[in-house]
Amino acid sequence: MAGKILLLNGSPKKERSNSLLLAHSFVEGLTASGSFETETVHISALNIKPCHGCLTCWVREDATCVIKDDDIPALRKKIEDADIVILCAPLFLFGLPGTVKVMMDRLLGMVNPYYGKPIPADGSALHGFFKPHPGQRFVLISSCAWVEKEVVYASVFSQLDMILGKGGYLALTTPQMNAIIYHAGGRRLVKMQSDYKKAGEEYAATGTVRAETVAYLARPMFSESVYQQFFEKIWRRQDGEYQLYGMDKKSD
Repeated sequence: MAGKILLLNGSPKKERSNSLLLAHSFVEGLTASGSFETETVHISALNIKPCHGCLTCWVREDATCVIKDDDIPALRKKIEDADIVILCAPLFLFGLPGTVKVMMDRLLGMVNPYYGKPIPADGSALHGFFKPHPGQRFVLISSCAWVEKEVVYASVFSQLDMILGKGGYLALTTPQMNAIIYHAGGRRLVKMQSDYKKAGEEYAATGTVRAETVAYLARPMFSESVYQQFFEKIWRRQDGEYQLYGMDKKSD
């Protein structure tokens, strides 16, 4: 029986997402064996109402949310059934996009209630899953403009560490993404997509990705001086138009 991959795209750009380009390449490598079926869900296309903060999901026997008339119940079922959940999203001001946070808030019932216990010293999840899926794996794929991975992603990693536990997920991040796409005719993008495909193949074969591969994907592809010149061309336009090396001016 084929395993199920759920690809959650957290970018408001949907199919035009830069991070999604990398996620598709990773999934291509992961599914090369033909033993997986993949479903992609664009989070920003869903009807997701904000969490009320009532915590009643934690007192219900089935841990379901009080809000029933949006897309969260169906999405939660997809997540519970998936063997591999891949969240791809850009970094927005040192955090995940707002639509992703709203989704995560509404999925609170998927983890056990908080009983006032200290944060586990061994790095395990603070809550643990209410209804665990044996062998389920989680992957974050994210791109950003910044370079210093451990600094700019600190809040994202901290949140995922508490939800999934340290080592409970694979995080693949790539800096300087806009420059990779729009500089030098996109040749570096082709190389990066190839690297992500190889990472997917490695994940399929071993169930993980080596630390060396993670570091290689997170390497800056441009020197500091070249990267600064790239931004000079973006922000120093005199005609007032927003255009990023041919990017759609209406791009969000």
